[in-house]
Parts: sequence; C-alpha cells; structure tokens
Amino acid sequence: MIIEERVLVIRIAICEDDVQMAEQIAELALSFQQKNEVALEIDIFYSGEKLTEEIRHSCQYEIILMDIEMSGLNGIDVGHILREDEDNDLVQLIYISSHEEYHLQLFDVQPSGFISKPIQSTKFEQKLEIAIQKIKRRSNRRRLLPVQLRGSELLIPFKEIIYLESNCRKVILHTSTQSIEYYSTLNKENDKLFSDEFIRIHQSYIINFYHVKQITAKKIILLSGREIPISERYTASVKKSYLNFRGNLIGQFSH
Repeated sequence: MIIEERVLVIRIAICEDDVQMAEQIAELALSFQQKNEVALEIDIFYSGEKLTEEIRHSCQYEIILMDIEMSGLNGIDVGHILREDEDNDLVQLIYISSHEEYHLQLFDVQPSGFISKPIQSTKFEQKLEIAIQKIKRRSNRRRLLPVQLRGSELLIPFKEIIYLESNCRKVILHTSTQSIEYYSTLNKENDKLFSDEFIRIHQSYIINFYHVKQITAKKIILLSGREIPISERYTASVKKSYLNFRGNLIGQFSH
C-alpha cells in the first residue's frame, strides 16, 4: 500500500455581489482544481459586510477573490479591514473588476493580483496559479512550529502537537510528552499551522485532527480521552473541516 503525500487544502473566499459573476468565478476555480489536481475549499460571500464578519471573527482563507464595486462595503474597504490584523498579512488578495482605474487605491491593501472583467479563463488561471504556488512554498518550509521560549527557539513537529490552548497572553502547546507555555496568541499560532490539519474549535483552543477520536455537536474527544468544548460559533466550520480532513485521509489510502 502506498500512502501519498498529504494533500494541502487551500481555502478560497469569493466576495462578489453579482450572483452570476460569483458563480462564474467559483466555476473557474473548480475547473482549475480539476486541471491541476489541487484541493480547493471555496466559500462565497455576496456582500463585503458578510466577508468582513468572517475575517473579523477569524480569517481562515489563504486566498480571497474579490470584486471592488459592491453595494455597502466595497472591496477596497474590506481589503483595509483585512490588513488591519497583522495575522492576515499572508492572505493572497486578488481583485476582480472592470474598473482598472482603482489600481492606485489598492496599493495600501497589498493585493496579490488584479483580474479584469470580463474574465478571461487563462488570465484567471495564471493569477490563481501564482497565488497557490506562493502558498505551497510557504507550506513546504513550515512542517515545524517555531516556539520562542526563554531566548531560544524550539521547533515542534506538527504531528506531535495534540492541541493548543490560550492562557491570558500565553499559549500552552500540548504534546503526548510535555506541555509548553510561551508568550503568543492563538491567532498568531493558527496562521503558522496547516489549515486542513488543525482547526480552531473555540476562542481558547486549536486541535490537531490527527489526535481526534470523536466529534460531537458540543465537544471534541481526543485519543487520550481528554474532552474539549466546541464553541457554538465554530460548530459549522469544525464539521465542514473535519469532513474534508476525513475525505483527504481516505483518499491517501485508496491508491
């Protein structure tokens, strides 16, 4: 039996108030996925306000494909809100618009690319490919979690991390053999971890799916027997991410 290399799932948010255009963008992304054998998880937001709610809560996306001119909050406003949080600095923001005159206004939000409407599939695929390659290069470099502890740096293999919890201004990282407490935040640590392997389940907890025995509506039961609560606002994302994780895991053993 051959086990394939772990699949990196890339989460994409589409923000577009035109329903047909949003669906076209999603179809182009799915077509790219089929051609290039990448795993994409796509969510669609039909207003800047809806996407803003999500990113202010916790931005789980590696790539955002966003229109500029939308009713209410426009794409530039949402871009500024995204970049207010330094934890979102690595999010690849690609604007899709028929108004190229906005280029100068986009400088402060550090977009990764601009796609003109009407969308040409080749241009779309080129921009998406560039963004995905950047994400893959970062991912290949960070199979270990760097932990700053008393003036030195520890490198903890992802596979050894069972879960992380917050404690005031510190994070406690739990492995099967030790618990390490250090100054950081869960938001910062979450940005360093693989989004298809680790999931934020509560304001105070991030868990590693590989160490999960059972998931119920209200809690995670770890292989060790430890029970960790799932916050109501994270329930839907936990369920969705776990189903994706299980699907990818089964796929690794089916070849």
